[in-house]
Amino acid sequence: MSLLTIAQNVADFTGFERPSTVVGNTDPIARQLFAFINREGKQLMRSNNWPILLKEHTFNTVNGTQSYDLPTDYDRSVGSTMYNRTDLDQMVGPITPQQFQKDRHGTASAGITQKFRFKPSSNVLKFDITPTPTSAESIGFEYVSSHWNQSSGGTSQAAMAADTDVGILDETLIEMGVTWRFKQNHGLTYDEDFRQYQLELRQAISRAGGAPVISLDDARRLLVSPYSYNLPDSGYGAV
Repeated sequence: MSLLTIAQNVADFTGFERPSTVVGNTDPIARQLFAFINREGKQLMRSNNWPILLKEHTFNTVNGTQSYDLPTDYDRSVGSTMYNRTDLDQMVGPITPQQFQKDRHGTASAGITQKFRFKPSSNVLKFDITPTPTSAESIGFEYVSSHWNQSSGGTSQAAMAADTDVGILDETLIEMGVTWRFKQNHGLTYDEDFRQYQLELRQAISRAGGAPVISLDDARRLLVSPYSYNLPDSGYGAV
């Protein structure tokens, strides 16, 4: 189901005129639908460790280098998957800044299991290791990709940007989420739409073998409140 189809279906469900295009459309309703769809997709991505979004990241450490880049589509790590594959040892973390500094300044014992944390550097999240590696070692972990949709050509992305973009996550669930939020925003009755959405979300998470997500490095709420966000008729801001 494409971005345009989702927007048109929501317009039909809510009694508004369906847009012929979404991206680039200056009509307030089309613009609002565009913003809601991208917000719903992002929130849905963060509601569960969806198997379809799980990826594995591996890299080699460098002697004397403490911080390492994360994948460009990284959203959050999957707990208890960080391993030093060279030593066949599970890493400990994410640790607190206090523990990281304690280890960094030489109070860690020799041969201690490696620890890690996530720390922003120049507005980019980094993967920090302590003790600082002294040789090339293979590190690997699983993470949830922020790319919940893809272009018509199959390029995954974090936000829809064309009418032909399609969801990687369940588009019907995205459609249901946008419908109740759109109704709420326009003062329409949305209680039953919200109830059906919550039911479908729980079932989708159950089918995916998931559970409420509380990521060690970035806690997320599982189910949304009907008051989680509203969008005005104009001046939407960045998605």
